[in-house]
Amino acid sequence: MALEMSNSSNSSLADSSDVESRCGENKRQFAKVNRMVFDKESEEYRKRRERNNLAVKKSRSKTKEKTSQTMVRVDRLKAENEELHQRIEILSKELSLLKDLFMAHTGNAHGNENNEVNLKFLTSSRTQ
Repeated sequence: MALEMSNSSNSSLADSSDVESRCGENKRQFAKVNRMVFDKESEEYRKRRERNNLAVKKSRSKTKEKTSQTMVRVDRLKAENEELHQRIEILSKELSLLKDLFMAHTGNAHGNENNEVNLKFLTSSRTQ
């Protein structure tokens, strides 16, 4: 059994050296595809290369499309974020104005007349 294993390993070495010697004699190029050796001029090799090239193009196309979709989504979300920040700012100003109005109203109910002047000042400066 040990002889058989050494013979099989020797035969695989012989096969690879046989391929190398054929390369030198015929000036042909060979390629290993899935642990098989193909003549680069063979029909099988060309079919496999063509299929691989198509798969690579498809993969790169998908990657570009995904990247493009992601960039569109990023731009849309940035615009939405900016709109929301503007809305927050407007609502904050409105809240502040309403608080001031409420405070002026409660102050007038208790006899504070200085708040009327402040209220006119607040409404004119806040709306700008």
